[in-house]
Amino acid sequence: MSAVTTVVTCLNAVIGVLNLFLLLALARRVAAGDHAGHGHDGNGEAAVEIPENRLPDGSPVPDFRVVTRQDGTLTAADLTGATAVGFFSTTCRPCREQAPGFARIAASLPGGRDRVLAVVKGSGKVAEDLVALLSPVARVVVESDDANDPTLRPEIGLASDAFGIVRWPSYVEIGADGRIAHREAASELFADVAPQVA
Repeated sequence: MSAVTTVVTCLNAVIGVLNLFLLLALARRVAAGDHAGHGHDGNGEAAVEIPENRLPDGSPVPDFRVVTRQDGTLTAADLTGATAVGFFSTTCRPCREQAPGFARIAASLPGGRDRVLAVVKGSGKVAEDLVALLSPVARVVVESDDANDPTLRPEIGLASDAFGIVRWPSYVEIGADGRIAHREAASELFADVAPQVA
């Protein structure tokens, strides 16, 4: 073995060790980043931090104009009295799991479907299933993600954007004063909204 071969072999070994240390350091940093500041769930497992929706409690209901499936155009001015709003996405498994619970609770709210708004983001069979489930108990808006969907009306706008929704599902209570009175984490599924909405 020549001196050059020995040097190259040693250099490859040193580079390999450095790569290993860098990989381990990166893995530690990623693991620390995944857990730092995220809290824990009830089982002691590290929980993923979910971003807050952009409109805090006390914010006035934003101006919006949407077209519902059965009830025509709906604007912020049409939300008179306390109203419960649910935001669901077809690509969100918790949305599909929680939608039946939302529908049951919505059916028991005073004021009937005029006091409940459901926003379904997406298209296809899952969207139609959600619309069928929610339509008897809520005014339903579909925010299609299919550019070829004839019901897509980009000039109207998106209710989810107006409400600053960044997590799915989300639930919002609008108070009789036209302000966002109560936002719920998805896991709470309006646990305490029924007595508050009147």
